[in-house]
Amino acid sequence: MSSDNQGLSRENTPSAASSGLSAEGTLSDHDSQPMYRGQRDKTAPVGEICSVTVDGEPLDCRYDLLSASPAGFEWNYGGSGPAQLAIALLAHAFNDHFAVTHYQRFKRNVVAEFPENGWTLSKSEIERFAEGAEVLD
Repeated sequence: MSSDNQGLSRENTPSAASSGLSAEGTLSDHDSQPMYRGQRDKTAPVGEICSVTVDGEPLDCRYDLLSASPAGFEWNYGGSGPAQLAIALLAHAFNDHFAVTHYQRFKRNVVAEFPENGWTLSKSEIERFAEGAEVLD
């Protein structure tokens, strides 16, 4: 990934050259911290195509912080669904204030770069983004 992604690193394997992911479709640096996982089911009804979990439980959309996407989460581009995902991930990993302040940058630099079919992200990878975001403030 480029340095625009606030220090997040992904395994660099031949099968991951274009997506930045390992052959298993996961990011590196897995540890005992919470794991966030996004999956796409193109056969699901609208609003249920993209599911995001944290340690196997559904991630709250956090419409109380941002109501950008009534259809729920999305990724791999820079629209309203990715904005909803960005704010939900940051709010879960940190706090509401941090999420509201930094979700647009996180959306552009991280969520928009997620592979279309699915992804896995650890809290420590989100923390690396946060460290870079705080330096920029």
